[in-house]
Amino acid sequence: MKVFLLIALATYIIAAIHSVLAFLHKRRLLENVSLIALTTGFAAHTGALFLDWYGNGHYPLFGLREALSFLAWTLVASYGLTLLRYRTLALGSFISPVVVLFLFASLMSPDHQTAESAALGGLDSAWLPIHTTLWIFAYASLFVVFVASIMYILQERELRQKTFGTLFHRLPSLSVVNEIAATATTVGFSLITAGIISGILLSWSRTGQVWHNDPKEVLALLTWFLYFGLIFYRATRSWRGARAAWMGVLGFGLVICTFLGARLMGGYHIFG
Repeated sequence: MKVFLLIALATYIIAAIHSVLAFLHKRRLLENVSLIALTTGFAAHTGALFLDWYGNGHYPLFGLREALSFLAWTLVASYGLTLLRYRTLALGSFISPVVVLFLFASLMSPDHQTAESAALGGLDSAWLPIHTTLWIFAYASLFVVFVASIMYILQERELRQKTFGTLFHRLPSLSVVNEIAATATTVGFSLITAGIISGILLSWSRTGQVWHNDPKEVLALLTWFLYFGLIFYRATRSWRGARAAWMGVLGFGLVICTFLGARLMGGYHIFG
């Protein structure tokens, strides 16, 4: 299992380096190498997740170590889906280094977290893999929103200042990154909604309660309201473009707090 993760990490590093170089120098060969390495890494990573699932006897999404690895995997999957639709290779130069960082952090995290999580029970609930998977994919989608928002802000600055430098020629157009952000926001919000519903059902099946006033539950609800507001205001003319992009950037700070909330503040949640 760890061999597959090391292969994935090595190929992700190759992909990240070539993706950044392709962004800077706009070379098709570098882009091709990056895509091949990323695809190879994703295949190895997928194999590692399945082996982890088989070896540990439970769904591989308990504890910070497994959550970071799964999040790195979902980021690659989200980038691949975005690439298929929009052909935005520039997105990879932002996402690939983060994938490397998350997988490296996962490999450096202690293994005992999984055992601690398993000891708290709930492994046999059918809602657990549904709930955790929905939330991790939501995090990945909202990271795409964050990256697209950053790209929008950078591209708009280039246009406003009329500098037309490297960023202007490497980044997608404002309309494309705005569409990516809008689509990813809708997908992420839908996943958050489904994640909250599945979490309520999971909580009820485990404890007979639907709300524990847990820090992560509170943060998840705040995140839902924030992205609901972003979708709502994106539908109005005054909140399109830069304002929506800045809201997407600032909102991702709350997403980070939601992801790490249980670990930093304690509470009922012990996974993801």
